[in-house]
Amino acid sequence: MAPRALSRLKSVDFYRKLPTDLTEATLSGATISIATTFLILFLLGAELSSYMATKTRTDMVVDRSAHGELLRINFNISLPQLSCEFATLDVSDAMGLKRLNLTKTVRKQSINENLGKVGAATEDKKMHDPKYDKDHPGFQYEDVNISTPLSTDNFDAVASQYDVLIVNFFAPWCPWCQRLGPTWEAVTEDIHNRYPESDGRIRMAKVDCTAEVDLCRKHYITAFPSIRIFRHGSDDVVRLGHHEHESYYGDRTKEDLTKMADALAESAGQPHTFVHGVAKGAKSSGCNFSGFLLVKKVPGTLHFVARGPGHSFDYLNMNLSHQVHYMYYGNKPSPRRRALLQHMHPLGLTDDWSDKLRGQSFTNDGNGVTYEHYMQVVLTTIEPRRRPELAFDAYEYTVQSHQYKLGEHAGTEDHASAKFTYRLSPIQIVVTEQPRQLYKFLTAICAVIGGVFTVAGIIDGMVHQVNKIAKKVDLGKQG
Repeated sequence: MAPRALSRLKSVDFYRKLPTDLTEATLSGATISIATTFLILFLLGAELSSYMATKTRTDMVVDRSAHGELLRINFNISLPQLSCEFATLDVSDAMGLKRLNLTKTVRKQSINENLGKVGAATEDKKMHDPKYDKDHPGFQYEDVNISTPLSTDNFDAVASQYDVLIVNFFAPWCPWCQRLGPTWEAVTEDIHNRYPESDGRIRMAKVDCTAEVDLCRKHYITAFPSIRIFRHGSDDVVRLGHHEHESYYGDRTKEDLTKMADALAESAGQPHTFVHGVAKGAKSSGCNFSGFLLVKKVPGTLHFVARGPGHSFDYLNMNLSHQVHYMYYGNKPSPRRRALLQHMHPLGLTDDWSDKLRGQSFTNDGNGVTYEHYMQVVLTTIEPRRRPELAFDAYEYTVQSHQYKLGEHAGTEDHASAKFTYRLSPIQIVVTEQPRQLYKFLTAICAVIGGVFTVAGIIDGMVHQVNKIAKKVDLGKQG
């Protein structure tokens, strides 16, 4: 029974064998067999490498960010012609939000025209609106000339003549200067009467910056009115090796200005002491902003501009040239995440993949120029299947930059600034790892072996037939 069953089982053999005596080995067949073996091994190695490699799938979906999720904007920007004294960062967005003079997450560093650091970095502080006298106090001229402003010709001589000289740098067109004018004259008369010329301790003066442009630039005057304190002919205060100057930022009433002048008179000839309303600031022409902002994911704008309560600015003569050290969105990836991002990103990562503005300078020899940068931001989410803890949101952007002078375009703002406008794309790119499927790998192996073996058999048969024909031709010629 068993032999009969085995005989029936043999009848379903798909691979029936020919006796060895009935087969013929040829040199061409051996050559093709060796070549076939190497080809199969090569293709098997390629299939194995492809199977082991990470496969990704890229999908474009509507942004899946959670409702109310905030976007982080990181920046480091230098403006070599905008003093830190009144340089501010404002932010506004399409939902009506407008925040002026951001300070919590922003640090300012005074710099010179060559972008070198001057003094220590500081956290910006809010400035309050100064108070004014409701009714301008009256005053009487005596033998002291308090109405004629100082000029370049006599400024140094007057400043060096007294222990303390308080100077009001003003512009006639400035409304704040106009409000301060009568009070300043009244305080000047009062102080000069109480501290006569022979006392030599203190004097008050003023400088018209529209007439003495170079003198005001020499002392880094960017806002009007600016009240500076000079001691023994100089406003230079050296503290911890840094050069600073003293400015008055308090209220502008007769009472407050008089208290400030009396305190300075008492400190005349002594080391620099604290006087209410007087603060020290670095003597420099420029400012560096660094930090980050958290904003809603709606179109918005960052404004770098000169602004200060109770001050006017000559925007037509301001230079907002700047250099972007970096400007990117989201969090910076760790080395492991960056390597994974490089591996899974559809086209890999370029040097400027997340920061198209990095290291770029935007300059103009003229003043009163507004710079605009328009950025389209796209979110790419990397979702590794084997290492879900390394999932990462990467933000990339394109940018177009433009500059124009004030008054060239109707409807533009009335002050020079550097504006960075961002707009997030509603489309999110999701890159995921495709799972490795073993059956596809096994199918590919079978296809490689079977296909190559079959093709090689066809080629061997063709070569064998050609050889047989050639032999017959040779025999016919011999006969």
